[in-house]
Amino acid sequence: MRGRIDGVPAANGRDWPTVVALVAVVVAFGVAAGPLGAFAGLATALVGVLLGAPYALAAGHVALVGVFPGAIGLDSFVVVEVAFATLLVAPLGRTASPVRISLVAIASALALAGTAWLVGGSQSIPVAAAAVLCLLATAAYGLHRLELVRLGLVSTDDGVGPRSPAETTAESHAEPTPESQTEPIDTA
Repeated sequence: MRGRIDGVPAANGRDWPTVVALVAVVVAFGVAAGPLGAFAGLATALVGVLLGAPYALAAGHVALVGVFPGAIGLDSFVVVEVAFATLLVAPLGRTASPVRISLVAIASALALAGTAWLVGGSQSIPVAAAAVLCLLATAAYGLHRLELVRLGLVSTDDGVGPRSPAETTAESHAEPTPESQTEPIDTA
């Protein structure tokens, strides 16, 4: 297993939760758009098995646009997006804290859905654009902070720089030396 900063082990679509989620995507596409949708769902699942869930999600959204070129009904959209969310949450069982990460994923999805509902009700392009920019800025900052924490680049003291636990422990147990004692500086 390769080291990653996102906390989810690298995997393609060959573990059973991901396979079940890919089957759910095929069924959701079939329910939403009939035989053409089932074919698009199979193509999405094949991408998921070969390349992994993020690529399946991207290919599935492209297929969704191809299956519904004009407009998609809300019920069909919800069915397919719930299947996509299942595909994203499937590998979380392999993480160190699946409950915490699942709660963050669910809260994020609810926040996005609530924002979409609020913005959709306003029917204003400037409001929608501002909401999208705010969400993207928040997500970008959150990912930036996650990267800093995962890589150990966040300062633990007064902002000077990162410190390891070994350095902190060694300094707290060390005897003061003459070099480490400070004397007042005479400026006169």
